[in-house]
Amino acid sequence: MLVLLGASIFIYHLGRGILDARGVEPAPGLEFLYTAIFICGVVWWLRAEIQSSTVTRLYCAGLLAYIAWPIIIPYHLLKTRGVRGLLPLLALIGTFISARILATVIYLAVFGFPSDR
Repeated sequence: MLVLLGASIFIYHLGRGILDARGVEPAPGLEFLYTAIFICGVVWWLRAEIQSSTVTRLYCAGLLAYIAWPIIIPYHLLKTRGVRGLLPLLALIGTFISARILATVIYLAVFGFPSDR
């Protein structure tokens, strides 16, 4: 599940980075679809993690993940794996940063440097 979540983060932010560099606003449907995919990915990942640990289940995982995912993910990883549990979180942050860097490189390779006006 973590790989699929990372892949969706990478693909979305690569495309979003290119669109941002061009000054184009993405379609609202794309934003909605990414939000739905991201929340479902977080919930499925947490459910898979909870089955293999002694941590109790969340009551309403979808709503709670939508509202508080930046708090839930690090807390869950620290509680179940200790400090070494932050490695998956760093991997997800790394996919976001690498997608944005790659989007910048692709934009500059295809469109060149913007001219001074």
